[in-house]
Amino acid sequence: MDIAHFSASTHPPGPVSRRAAIEAIYATGPWLLGQGRTPEAASVFRTMIHAEPRDERGWLGLGECHERVDQPRIAAEILGAGSAVATSSVRLLLARARVLAAAGYELDAERALVAADQAAEASGDEELVALVTSEQRRRP
Repeated sequence: MDIAHFSASTHPPGPVSRRAAIEAIYATGPWLLGQGRTPEAASVFRTMIHAEPRDERGWLGLGECHERVDQPRIAAEILGAGSAVATSSVRLLLARARVLAAAGYELDAERALVAADQAAEASGDEELVALVTSEQRRRP
């Protein structure tokens, strides 16, 4: 096989779409987390946030990275910032409530849970409403 044939068969023609690039960036973050490579995953999630700040997945991933290195307050702040920017804030607010509760910030956790409930109701998305309801039931 000649090099021209090899190159043509291994690389798709044309430029990669922005959406495909975002998906590729995102796929790398959870993979790195699964490998225990939290600092590298954090870098990938920061790149995703810069490239697509309205996508909640970058914020959720970066928050998880900080949570894994025992920085719950930083994780909570990242998740809070993401909830102000991302298209959907419900999952971010739920994650923030969980992180805050685990760190002993019960009042702040309760506020985040109320905000998640309000955002879910406002969205009209039954799945998000059910997700918040499930989280509310799990809390003492």
